[in-house]
Amino acid sequence: MASHKERKPDSCVRRFSILPFFSCEPDDTCKYGYRDDKTYWLSTFDRYMDGPMAPLSGADIRRFVSRCAVCVTTSLVMAVHSQRSMLTPNCPDGWRSLWTGYSFLMHTASGEGGGQSLSLSGSCLDYFRAAPFIECVGDVCDVSSNQLSFWLISIPGGERDQFFRTQRVVGSVNVLKQRISRCRVCVYNGDRQN
Repeated sequence: MASHKERKPDSCVRRFSILPFFSCEPDDTCKYGYRDDKTYWLSTFDRYMDGPMAPLSGADIRRFVSRCAVCVTTSLVMAVHSQRSMLTPNCPDGWRSLWTGYSFLMHTASGEGGGQSLSLSGSCLDYFRAAPFIECVGDVCDVSSNQLSFWLISIPGGERDQFFRTQRVVGSVNVLKQRISRCRVCVYNGDRQN
């Protein structure tokens, strides 16, 4: 349920399950598999056409769900975002770079969705993908036509230009990819000050 670069250990579960939770009601009744719950997992395919052409079930799901690892660090980790066209930000003094990427805000599908703080490393994905996640419901996983991914946009021009009306643009992924904010994930390198 998270990128292989996400730095929060609770986002990396040991075993995959389409529905990895059950629900409990106030009357102490718990149910599993009775609701139409959905789960969202980072995907492994770069383009929509590389994804599954039909809903997947069983072991066929494996190759489309991103893998993750949990690593130990004694230092702080954070993401920084530029919002300047094609400019990847530097780490602050006392921090060093772990990786660069694209600023990912959130996703939605079927009226549901989620996101995370831009300071978390999971908001800086290594690669841009128009459909960076796969949706699972019931006993199948698929990329649905109503999935949307939201990416932080770069703001062209100077300080004054940011307050003017947004210029609407529709284009292919390759055209709009040039407008996505770039980011860098940094790890604290210095001594902590109390």
